[in-house]
Amino acid sequence: MSDVKNTKAPEGALSMCDTVRETNREALTMPETQQIALEILHTVAEICEQLNLRYYLVYGTLIGAVRHRGFIPWDDDVDIMMPRPDHDRLMEYLDRHIGEYGHLRVFNRKTCPEYPYMITRISDDRYEIVMENEKPFGMGVFIDIYPYDGLGNTKKEAVRFGMKGDRLSSLCFQATRDHFAIETTRSAWRKAVKYPVYLFCKLCGKERFQDALDKLAGVKPYDSSRFVGCVIWLSWGVKDMYLRKWFDDYIYQPFDKYRFRIPADYDKILRHTYGDYMQLPPVEERTGHHYYKAYRK
Repeated sequence: MSDVKNTKAPEGALSMCDTVRETNREALTMPETQQIALEILHTVAEICEQLNLRYYLVYGTLIGAVRHRGFIPWDDDVDIMMPRPDHDRLMEYLDRHIGEYGHLRVFNRKTCPEYPYMITRISDDRYEIVMENEKPFGMGVFIDIYPYDGLGNTKKEAVRFGMKGDRLSSLCFQATRDHFAIETTRSAWRKAVKYPVYLFCKLCGKERFQDALDKLAGVKPYDSSRFVGCVIWLSWGVKDMYLRKWFDDYIYQPFDKYRFRIPADYDKILRHTYGDYMQLPPVEERTGHHYYKAYRK
């Protein structure tokens, strides 16, 4: 995987990985956070267009584009996918040119050793976030970039390879938690084993799982695989595995005041993952899925 180099901050300056200190400042509202993320997305999309890189809105952001022509009102992040070759080209470009984009910073394993994830995030460093169960590493309001790899040419192969990534990413996630928490775990069996698994993961350390996930990335080339997905963060299991042909063509979809690329076969993708995605969820489920607050610096 091609990532941005780690650069040393000037003496006396705060690096992007410095600890964030909570203050008594007022947290940003959901609409404020969404608008900041929207501008990050717009900048990244413009770069991708200039470099002829493939990118598409995915997950809740794609639902928002189709169902709301913008954000799902209660959604607290932005998700795009990029085929691995395009993602790596973007990282190489930003390695050389990120200084030209004002307050934007790239977060991944290479740019910030404390960063706990394997996907890339582009952050606006005029802001800072405080996570509920995660040690601070200096990130601001952000968007997620999911690099998609090949999973194989048969469903059986894709499931076997993809679930290996799913298990590793789950263990990696537990290794990065600040403290043990049940969080979104629902089944009694998973609740029973979660604490021993958490202790095991903390003992191993996140680097062990990140190294293993790095080895999976790019093993099966995106453009020659029938099935694709984000093998380093395949959190929805089989619902996160897609036919590559669903991403071969794109259209532009209005999203708030801009328009962005979405897969032409968006309906197949969304129904595969969510079922009837046009049906609003129950009122009690209309909440964000990240546990953080964002502040202006």
